[in-house]
Amino acid sequence: MDTVYKNTATLLQDKYSIDIATLEPDYRLSDGNTKLKKDGIVSFNLIPIIHCPSAGACKAYCYVTVGQQAFRNGVLRRARAYIATMQWDFVPRMIGEVQQAVKRGARAVRIHDSGDFYSEDYLLSWFRIAEAVPSVRFYAYTKMVVLVKKAHKNGLVPENVRLIQSLGGVADRFIDTNLPHSRIFHT
Repeated sequence: MDTVYKNTATLLQDKYSIDIATLEPDYRLSDGNTKLKKDGIVSFNLIPIIHCPSAGACKAYCYVTVGQQAFRNGVLRRARAYIATMQWDFVPRMIGEVQQAVKRGARAVRIHDSGDFYSEDYLLSWFRIAEAVPSVRFYAYTKMVVLVKKAHKNGLVPENVRLIQSLGGVADRFIDTNLPHSRIFHT
């Protein structure tokens, strides 16, 4: 059992007395906050920190750990989204979700308001999704800078995907400033 799965299972059991094996996958995209919705951006989210293997200093001020996002329903929705990412049909189901969002006016997908690419396979899944809907822009702020550099080096990043390396993680020293990057401020 990998660390991300184990930590997710432990959180759900300890905080909510829920067995992760009982959760149904949730493939839905979120309309996000008012600004994102107004701009035609939908998002797919995971649990903050637990689904951010390279989180560092940002853990101390992650906005998703407070407010409505931190309530039980928000955590469980993100846990069900995580379960969805591990299903055999994640890619085709998410392609369908993106296509439906486009019919409702979406123009872009933000991969993770919360959470991150917890594995290379998961990152590659999003590349397959993006390739299937080339008219849609995909973007993600990520602390998984080693995966980003590898994907760029190997020419794997689709034209309609923008990966923005985000400072504040444990791998900041590997950030390539020639690639898109950002700094998160705690204020």
